[in-house]
Amino acid sequence: MKICLFLIFLFLLAGQQLFAQGKPYDGPDDPAGDPSAERYGWMNGNRVLLFFRNTTELSDCCNLGYDVSKWPNNYDGTKMHDGIAVLIGARVYIRNDSVPVENPSTIRRGDQADTLYFIQSSYRHSMDKNPAGTVEWALYPPFGYFNPMDEYPAMSNLPNSWPPDGWRTKDGKKWAGEWNGRFGRGIIKADLESFVVANDAQDQERLPTNPNISGPYYYPRPGVYIGDKNPDVTIQKGYPWGGIGIRVEQRGFQWSNPAATDAIFFEYTIANISDYDLPDVFFGYMVDNAVGGAEVGDDIAYYDKFLDMCYSWDADGVKDIGGEGAPGVMGIAFLESPGIAYDNIDNDEDGLVDERRDNVAVQKVGPTDGIDDLYLFLKYYKLKQSDLREHWDADEDQDWQDGYDANGNGTYTYFDSTTMAWRLEPGEVIGDDVGLDGVGPFDLNYTGPDEGEGNHRPDFKEGVGCEPNFAATDVTESDMLGLTSFRYNLDWRYDKNMMSHDREMFQFLTGGIFDEAQMNPQNFLEDFASGLFPLHKGRTERISMSELHAYDPLTGLNSADHKSPALFRLKEVVQQIYESDYRFAQPPLMPSLTATSMDGRVVLSWDNIADQFTREPFLDNRNDFEGYKLYRATDKPMSDPMVVTDGYGTPTFRKPIFQCDLVDNRYGFTDYGLLNGAGYYLGDESGIQHYFVDNTVKNGKAYYYVLVAYDYGIDSIGNGIPPSENNFVI
Repeated sequence: MKICLFLIFLFLLAGQQLFAQGKPYDGPDDPAGDPSAERYGWMNGNRVLLFFRNTTELSDCCNLGYDVSKWPNNYDGTKMHDGIAVLIGARVYIRNDSVPVENPSTIRRGDQADTLYFIQSSYRHSMDKNPAGTVEWALYPPFGYFNPMDEYPAMSNLPNSWPPDGWRTKDGKKWAGEWNGRFGRGIIKADLESFVVANDAQDQERLPTNPNISGPYYYPRPGVYIGDKNPDVTIQKGYPWGGIGIRVEQRGFQWSNPAATDAIFFEYTIANISDYDLPDVFFGYMVDNAVGGAEVGDDIAYYDKFLDMCYSWDADGVKDIGGEGAPGVMGIAFLESPGIAYDNIDNDEDGLVDERRDNVAVQKVGPTDGIDDLYLFLKYYKLKQSDLREHWDADEDQDWQDGYDANGNGTYTYFDSTTMAWRLEPGEVIGDDVGLDGVGPFDLNYTGPDEGEGNHRPDFKEGVGCEPNFAATDVTESDMLGLTSFRYNLDWRYDKNMMSHDREMFQFLTGGIFDEAQMNPQNFLEDFASGLFPLHKGRTERISMSELHAYDPLTGLNSADHKSPALFRLKEVVQQIYESDYRFAQPPLMPSLTATSMDGRVVLSWDNIADQFTREPFLDNRNDFEGYKLYRATDKPMSDPMVVTDGYGTPTFRKPIFQCDLVDNRYGFTDYGLLNGAGYYLGDESGIQHYFVDNTVKNGKAYYYVLVAYDYGIDSIGNGIPPSENNFVI
């Protein structure tokens, strides 16, 4: 009997610890979202064209033209889906009409506790609305994260879209005039990035402002009202802050490198800004499939638990709109799923229990301290035991690199008054000890030491910044759950299992059910999720998703195994990008091209910024420039030269009208980083020049020219990373 009582005591103690992890929220205190702040734009940084709104909604099917979302982004491309909705579900418990119960284990039989369900989202239909039908109770963007005088959300290639006075923080603004980089001030890792913020303040479904209910009510932020922080809010001013009290950051990334040109990334940072713990939360996507175009009811979808991916294809392989060829296959994958940092379980089987991405460094510990299973740890992180070392406690995967301060003066840099630039002190190495702005002396926008730089400790402040390979910037420091459900939503036209039916949708996606493939093609929605996990007050959860596209034979897709080898290989590539903290190989700096038209010829010339000033972070900031390629076409998408195919016969590379490269013993086709069996042509040791005369033009005809610089790739990482060339948009 004593033993039983002791075990019960331990169980209750563990439950109390699980729900005692909240803290004050340290991020920006935004105003309520407002429909007048809505903006939309296009991710067009590679072969995936995707329309998006700063409400978190991705793509659309209607009233915006055919080009709202397609792959590949050329005349042969087709629509792949009619939209994607983010789904953030929560279950909360209420006593006495409006008192939240944060720890469900304290609810005993006979208690009068009510259960409320929420699905927070933004989509073009099936959303909850006020009784008048005039306001959607949805995620809306607040002001402060884009230029209110501009028509676009914040895009890395459009400085006019950035907030003129800087980006919101808890205590004010930061980084005015520079991009709000995922990895620091002005740091752009991808060829194209986007950044939006939204919150659920306007959701009044479970508040007295909804005349259709009489309780129970849920006030996520008691005493906080819509309009408190922005008195010019255009809807529901004076209403209580509603929903479950979450703030969502959504970042988009695209790389034009051939290895990743058919993928687009979205990362979500979901913060609980309410006054209460949320005991049961899930994160998911609702995908409105349309692979191959407009024909309704000819798609099939399936899943792969090992890859944490769902994928869909057109059953007959015939495009409804677009050019020649098959429409291809589309995958949606978790790269980083939600994690549980408080359950004493190694959910992702990496040898670490309850690793987190929001903890701060307190003390140094021994080489194996914090590792629960050494074998799993070494296998997961591809290490040898001799690689392990003393490390900071919050750097669970031991990849943060301290600097070497040779002269012990507390800094790694000095200001050179002769060149009027900051330099690295002789014999010193800065490593990852670059401070909260994430910027070091090798970055062009380095302006000197900032907070945390040179203190030999990994630094992180929520909503302000973080050093590389630590906390928010270290994507492997999370105890991930993976894909936990996959459902066919066949009754969506009747609003069953949709966002407006919160309870039904929550139960639909949290039962751990994986539907088998519906081999009789029909019109359906594809829903999948990862959860359940607790989201404690003041805490954030980070999720990374990727939309992937490839061409695979229908015989394999329609077989019992639903094989998709090209898509599965692409998932491995994008997973490598994710596990490298999104620090994928970057192309050289973009050269500037000048064209002068004459009688029957065009004279083209360009500067030397690419061959002189390119630096590759993956190669210790080495200059990896290799050459130039000049493309010519008669259309803006530059489809004329898209004639070089991969091993599957898919048009993959453009054929240049001129190419020159360094004389450096790098020539011919690469034998590393192959793209579906195809290598990248590096040139023939012709030597670099900065001009070309095109004598093959006809007077009176329009031509488009693009000059790209390319590097020689990286043959020392995995199966190799292919050469990167500049992305362009005409």
